[in-house]
Amino acid sequence: MMEQSIINNYILSLGISPNEGDIEKMHDYLDILIEYNKNINLVGTKNHDEILIRHFFDCLSIFNLLNCSGSKIIKTNRILDIGTGAGLPGILLAIFLKKSEIYLLDSKNKAITFLEKVKNTLKLDNIYVLSGRAEDLAHDTRYREKFDMVVSRALAKTSILAELAVPFIKIGGRAVLYKSKNLAEELQFSGKAISAMGSEIENILEVKIPCLDEYRALLILKKVSPTMYKYPRKYGKILSGNLRD
Repeated sequence: MMEQSIINNYILSLGISPNEGDIEKMHDYLDILIEYNKNINLVGTKNHDEILIRHFFDCLSIFNLLNCSGSKIIKTNRILDIGTGAGLPGILLAIFLKKSEIYLLDSKNKAITFLEKVKNTLKLDNIYVLSGRAEDLAHDTRYREKFDMVVSRALAKTSILAELAVPFIKIGGRAVLYKSKNLAEELQFSGKAISAMGSEIENILEVKIPCLDEYRALLILKKVSPTMYKYPRKYGKILSGNLRD
């Protein structure tokens, strides 16, 4: 099992100053996930350290952005995690960003049940669990253009995520998309979708995950104008790639 010093050093390197009990909550969350995952598949990785590296360390890499010099303009008062699944990265954000409201959105009942269990067990009162599809809730006035930040990890290609995520964001807010080796290829076909949603690429922040020799990056989209109400479309039309539909 990974030494606690490696975990602590990575968290500190991200500029996170954990309060007493934060690291313990993170470990409790990991334990719940591993136990739950034995019977109901939430993450493909089963090994303790691999979940820690591939999922937890990867999710926490967003703090490279939140705590880096010059990033204070990025507000995190209200964050939405689209397609959160097992709560990645949303639950980890809730543990370390206690003053933020973290909304976890997923359409699968097995995920919703798990998220409620973690929220209640760890007493994470800043978490709000939403059941539904992003393309539907983005047209709900309670959520449309109401978030400072939307995050999504390993859910879909950039062109699809832009249409699902950006309608939720306030003008001046960001979508932070976790990306891997296919990012460059995806960006060749996503410029039109990003622009049509009223957003632009602000930055691509490459990140190094400890103990993982694979490419990882955070794609940051900044919302610069309102999203036309016809977006997002039904998922089938989003998949078509034709913005005129």
